[in-house]
Amino acid sequence: MDSAIPQKILLVESNPRAIETLIDAFVGRFDCNITCVSTAEDALDVDMLEPHSIVVADTELDGMDALTMAMRLTELNPRPIIMLDSNPNVANVVEAMRAGVVDYFAKPVDINVLLESMDNALADYQAYRELQGRHQKMRGLVRRVIRERRELNQRVELICKDLVGAHKRLVMRVLDGHDGVEVG
Repeated sequence: MDSAIPQKILLVESNPRAIETLIDAFVGRFDCNITCVSTAEDALDVDMLEPHSIVVADTELDGMDALTMAMRLTELNPRPIIMLDSNPNVANVVEAMRAGVVDYFAKPVDINVLLESMDNALADYQAYRELQGRHQKMRGLVRRVIRERRELNQRVELICKDLVGAHKRLVMRVLDGHDGVEVG
């Protein structure tokens, strides 16, 4: 993904060889800053302080399980999460997708397929954020239009009251002027 701002990748992996391989691949493909942690708890702590664009996580973590981590990370920020699993099964994949995971790979993973998935996920996430930004601007414009419409309605109401008052005064003058005069 081409972007002026470096991507922030959170890698949750405890195997040093896997970390080295993944970091080399990420740096070769993306303009990125990579944060590596080995536990789900550390991932949550780090991401709360500095949100990441994408998370790549091993499912075999000490402490909190990877699915709980994925759900909590998604609650903090609905960015793409990709899981890597040595022993995947259909139930785990389904649960991961329900937890907000965008892709789930069996280990050993084909690095090029992983990088392509990350590229697509980051592009989708960028499009999602841009759409959210446009929606936010649109909501602001709608609020402004509603506020201005209310103000305009108040002004029109005031003008109508002034016209009605002026009309009453005019009618009273006309009636007062005709009191002693016969018409006809």
